[in-house]
Amino acid sequence: MRIDHVIYATADLDAAASRVESELSLGTVPGGRHEGHGTHNRIVPLGGGYLELMAVADPEEAAESPIGSAVQAWLTDHAEGLFAWAVEAEDLDSLAARLGSPITTVTRDGFSARLVGVAEALRDPWLPFFIARDQAIPDPDAGADAGGITWLEVAADTDRLEGRLGGADLPVRIVEGTPGLRAMGIGDRELRNG
Repeated sequence: MRIDHVIYATADLDAAASRVESELSLGTVPGGRHEGHGTHNRIVPLGGGYLELMAVADPEEAAESPIGSAVQAWLTDHAEGLFAWAVEAEDLDSLAARLGSPITTVTRDGFSARLVGVAEALRDPWLPFFIARDQAIPDPDAGADAGGITWLEVAADTDRLEGRLGGADLPVRIVEGTPGLRAMGIGDRELRNG
């Protein structure tokens, strides 16, 4: 297992891309529309994971989707910031059985990925969800060299998080405070929720 990506929720993809470029000296590449979820994205390839900038593209469609409605609700309470995180897993079927969570599929511009534990992670964003791409699907961070995701900082229920990860050794710092995703390391830089 490895940290696959972190989602940064924003009301404005262009403004978030400008922030990432000015504060972290990182560029973005086009993403696309998440079919049936009312959201769209841009990708910040990091070379060892990526940052996904995500916004609501269609509020009505988003309201009907667990993912879209969670982004809308989060943005109502926060201006923007680190919203959720995903862990790449090889055996999603076994993981789904262990967690008692269904496998769902997200499709964007002909690319698809299978996800486990999305509902729990959207309710408690300090928990990761799990992702697996088909072998034919390129990794969004391929070819980048920004230092990768070096660590995450979360305020979390330690036992519940460790149980969810099933003993995987990931660079996650657990801190005190209101539960949530607090910060991420990108090479020797960091992106922190304000």
